[in-house]
Amino acid sequence: MSIFHLEYWTTMDTASQTEALKSLEGSNGHAFSFKTIETFPSVSGNFTTGLFELDGKEYIFIPGSKVTLGWSEADMRDEIILSAIEKELEIAGISQSATDYLQSVFSPRRDAVIAPMLVERNVQPIVSKPGHLANYYAISQDIDLHGFSLPTEDEWEYLCGGGTQRIFSEHINEDLIVNICREKRYYSDLEKPNRFGLYMAYEPYLFELVNSPVISKGGDGGTAAHGGYHILGVLPISPHYRDEVIQELMSSDGDFDCDVSARRIVRLETR
Repeated sequence: MSIFHLEYWTTMDTASQTEALKSLEGSNGHAFSFKTIETFPSVSGNFTTGLFELDGKEYIFIPGSKVTLGWSEADMRDEIILSAIEKELEIAGISQSATDYLQSVFSPRRDAVIAPMLVERNVQPIVSKPGHLANYYAISQDIDLHGFSLPTEDEWEYLCGGGTQRIFSEHINEDLIVNICREKRYYSDLEKPNRFGLYMAYEPYLFELVNSPVISKGGDGGTAAHGGYHILGVLPISPHYRDEVIQELMSSDGDFDCDVSARRIVRLETR
């Protein structure tokens, strides 16, 4: 097994991890510069990895893994969320149980094999040329031509939630979610590193592009939040959520009638 896969990576000592990380400098022809090794705490345990820099942007090493992604049934710890969803569905006139609704908007459970990669730590807004709309196919092609890739939906869900079976990723503050469920507040500042040290799924107004028929993940452009919903307003930041709004905002030739963002990755050769 490659040292860059999670099962092996987590057994290595810091000195061995540091040596391995330094060997990734120059990956895929890029001048990645190893900066430091850092440990990120999470509910599921501490995760140690490396931070790199390229052209003023931070990248994080993410080990490869075999993982089960998506959602199929409720975790008992999410009962308050399910109850709040059912209440808002009733207000919206949607005659579905919370579980049925989530199964209709979440990606299904499936097994995936994720390659090790270097991942841009922060999502970047796409700036289109004056007088032109951002175009999905042009963005993807430009990223590819420069030696990067957009993450697939499987990769994005792994990077965001690590295969969680819960509705939200563990980096989302549970007390805040409870307050949202009780209609005490809308979402506030959710921007903090997740279990891998990445900044993902913290703003429902964002559309983050992925290389997948679903087009984007991590938000719905604020559609549900603008509709006055509470828990349904933040549901699009779930790693499992598949947004349909973006399909309506993208023309048949790929032009977007909205702002979009992207995150670059470099998949690493197994060694």
